[in-house]
Amino acid sequence: MKRLLWLAILGISSMSMAQVDIKDSSEIESFDEVLISAQRYEQTRKDAVRQVEVISSKKLNETQAATLAEALVNSGKVFVQKSQMGGGSPVLRGFEASRVLMVVDGVRMNNATFRAGHLQDIIAIDQFILDRMEINLGSGSTLYGSDALGGVMYFKTKDVKFGSPKWSGSTNLRYLSAFNGVMANAGIQYQSVRFGLIANLTHSNYGDLRMGSNSYVDSNPDFGLRNYYVKQLDQPVLLSNGKYQVDTLMKNDDPLKQVGTAYNQTDVFVKMGLRTGKLNQRLVHVLNFQGSLNSNIPRYDRLQQQSTSTVAPYGINQARWDYAPQHRTFLSYTLNKENDKHRNRLIIAHQYFEVGRVTRSFNNSSNNLKERTQLDKVNMITANYDRLDQWKGWQINSGMEYVYNYVNSQGTIKNVVTGEITPGSARYVDSFGNTHSASVFSQASRTWGRFGTKIELGARVTYYSLRGVFTANNYWNMPYPEVTFNQTAPSYNLGLVQPLGKNFLMKASFNQAYRNPNIDDMSKVFESLRGQKVLVPTEKLSPEVSQTADLHFSYKFSQRFFVEFGGFYTVVDNLMSDVFGTFKGADSLDWDGVKTPVYQIKNVGTGSIYGGFSNIQWNMVQKLWLNASINETQGFVEYSNPDWNKGNNRLDHIPPVFGQVALRWRESKWFAEAQCVFNGAKPVSEYSVSGEDNLQYATASGNPAWQVYNIRAGISDFHGLNLMISVENLLDLRYRYFASGVTAAGRGIHITAGYKF
Repeated sequence: MKRLLWLAILGISSMSMAQVDIKDSSEIESFDEVLISAQRYEQTRKDAVRQVEVISSKKLNETQAATLAEALVNSGKVFVQKSQMGGGSPVLRGFEASRVLMVVDGVRMNNATFRAGHLQDIIAIDQFILDRMEINLGSGSTLYGSDALGGVMYFKTKDVKFGSPKWSGSTNLRYLSAFNGVMANAGIQYQSVRFGLIANLTHSNYGDLRMGSNSYVDSNPDFGLRNYYVKQLDQPVLLSNGKYQVDTLMKNDDPLKQVGTAYNQTDVFVKMGLRTGKLNQRLVHVLNFQGSLNSNIPRYDRLQQQSTSTVAPYGINQARWDYAPQHRTFLSYTLNKENDKHRNRLIIAHQYFEVGRVTRSFNNSSNNLKERTQLDKVNMITANYDRLDQWKGWQINSGMEYVYNYVNSQGTIKNVVTGEITPGSARYVDSFGNTHSASVFSQASRTWGRFGTKIELGARVTYYSLRGVFTANNYWNMPYPEVTFNQTAPSYNLGLVQPLGKNFLMKASFNQAYRNPNIDDMSKVFESLRGQKVLVPTEKLSPEVSQTADLHFSYKFSQRFFVEFGGFYTVVDNLMSDVFGTFKGADSLDWDGVKTPVYQIKNVGTGSIYGGFSNIQWNMVQKLWLNASINETQGFVEYSNPDWNKGNNRLDHIPPVFGQVALRWRESKWFAEAQCVFNGAKPVSEYSVSGEDNLQYATASGNPAWQVYNIRAGISDFHGLNLMISVENLLDLRYRYFASGVTAAGRGIHITAGYKF
C-alpha cells in the first residue's frame, strides 16, 4: 500500500503544474467517456460506480501484441498468467479463470467446463475485430450472473455502419521477431441506408518463442533455459529387450528457443446489420458470427516439467501434451428496438467449444506407447432480454437471461506403434453433462440534489441446476452414477457516486456475487501434477459467495491531469479448492503406471482479498504525456478443516504488485512511446500451498521482481497507410510472469504495416 500512497502523492503534487488547457484531450480519461459494461447499455464514466479500465482498438493496434493476453500485460492494469505461448489467463483482483466472467457482445463466454485454475481461452478472441475491451473490476453478478467474482471482461466487436452506400476495407501485416511469428489480417466493410456488413479474416503463425539472454535470477544464470526437448521418431524402434522406443531426447542447439511453443490460429468474423421500421420506432437486426480455429497448441509447461527418475528417465515427464484441437465458434442474433421512452434488446446466441487434450508419457516402459486423447465438446445456448426505461427520474435497467450447456466428453487411448484405439478415461462425465440457468435482474439509478448525488440499487435471482451422468461401464468404475446440483442464488449491489467538487468524484459500492459449481468442478478426472496430484469427481459442493466493498476517488484537472485511486475488500464464503480426498476408499490411484495421491474440489473455508490501485495521466508539456498505473493485492484463506492447512494460509492466484509507466509523444498522425512494465517480487512465503501458483516453475526464493522496457513509434492514416514499429523487452531480460510455466519473450522487433481504403 506504500506504493499506492507514493503514486497518489506524485499525482497530487503535479496539479500545480497543470495550468494550460489544450485542445487535444484524446489521450486523457474523460468523465464523459461512454462505457458499455458498467450498465449493459451505454453509460458515461462519471456515472459508473466502479473501476472500469478501457483498452481501445487504437491502443491495441499501437501495442502490436501477439495476442490479447500480451496486450493485457502491456496495459499494466491486468495481470496475466501463462502456461504456454498459445494462452494467457487474466487475473482480476486475485480472481482467475472461472471466477472472472468474459462477455462478448453482450453474451457470456464462460461455459460449463471453464476451470478454476488457469485458462487459455482469451486467445480465441481476435484483436483485429475489437472496437474496445472494458475491464469492469469488482463483483459483477447482478448484471452478468455467475462467475463474476473478480469482475467482467467485456469484449465489444466493431459495429456495422449505416449511411450512404460505400465500400471500405483494410489490410494489416505484422511481424514479431521474438515469436518468430507473422500475423496477416484483411477486412472489408459495406454500408447503405438499411444494410451494413463487416467481414474480417486473420491468420497468425507463430514459431517457437525466444526468451531473453539476460537472466533476472542472479544466483542462476541458466534459469529457464531449454537445454533438451523430446522428439518423436519417424518410425518406432524395436529394442533388444522387446520394447519399442518411439521418442528420443534431443539437445537443444539454441537453449534460448523454447522448443514446443509454436502454433497457428485462424480467426473469422462476419457481422451483418439490417434496419427496418420507422425512424421513431427503429428496429435493428444484427447477425454476428465469430470463429477461431487452432492447430495443436503445445502445453509448454508440461513438456519441460522435471521430476525424479522414478517417474520418468532424465526427469522429463511428457513426450506430448497438446491442446489438439482448440476451436470456438459464436453465432448470435440481436434485435434492438428503440423509441423515445425505452429501449429493448434481445440476443439469442449459440457457442460451440471443442477442446482436445492429447498426452503421452516419455519413455515410461509401460505407457510410452499409449497416447491418451480427451476430447470435450460444449454446446452453449444463451438468450438475453434487456430493457432500459426512464420512470420519474429513475433509470431502470432490467432483464432476463437463460443459459444452457451440454457437455460431451470422451476419452481414447491410441497405441502409437500399432495404431489400435481403445476406450480411455474421459476428462468429465462420459455419458453427458448439462447445466440450466435462468435469471431475472433489475438495476435502478437516480441522480438528484444540488451536488448531483447518484445512487444505484440492483438485484438478481438465479435458478441453476447441474447434472452429470457416467456410463455404466465408465473407465474409472465410479462408485456413484451421477453428480447433481440445484441452487437458487441471489445477488445484489449498492452504489454511490458523490461529487466532491468540480471534476472530483468519490465512488463507493457494495456487491454480492456468486459462482455456481460447474461440470469441471464436480466431475473432472485430471492429473494435475505428475505423480503428485490427480483430481477426481466431487459429489457435493456449495456455490461460492462473495461480498465486496469498493471505495474509489477520481480527479480531473483541466484537460491535462487525471488521477484515480481506490481500494477494495472482498470476503468469499464456501471457497472452492482442491484438497486431499479419497476414491473408492483409497487415498491414491494408478495413473499411467504411477501411484498418485487423490485430490477433490471441496468447499474449504473463507477467503479474504484486499488491495488497491492508482492511475495517473498527466500532460507534462504540450505534446508529451505521462501515463502510470500500479496495482497491489493480498489474499488469505481460513480453512474450515485444520487438516487442510499445511502451515500457509495464503490464497492462490494472488499476483505480486504490478503496473506500468509510459511517456508518450503525439503529433497529429504520429506517436512515439517509451514504456516500463514492472512486477514486484513474489517470495516463497507468499505462495499458496494449493499448487495453483506453480512454485515448481519459480526460483528457490520465489519469483523475483522484474522490469521490462519497450519503445514504440508509428504513423496512422497517412494517405490510408499505417506503419508502426516497436522494440519490446529492450534489455533482453529473461523472466517469467508469476505462476507461469513458460518464459516471457526476449528482445523482439514488432513491425506492422497496414492500409485502409
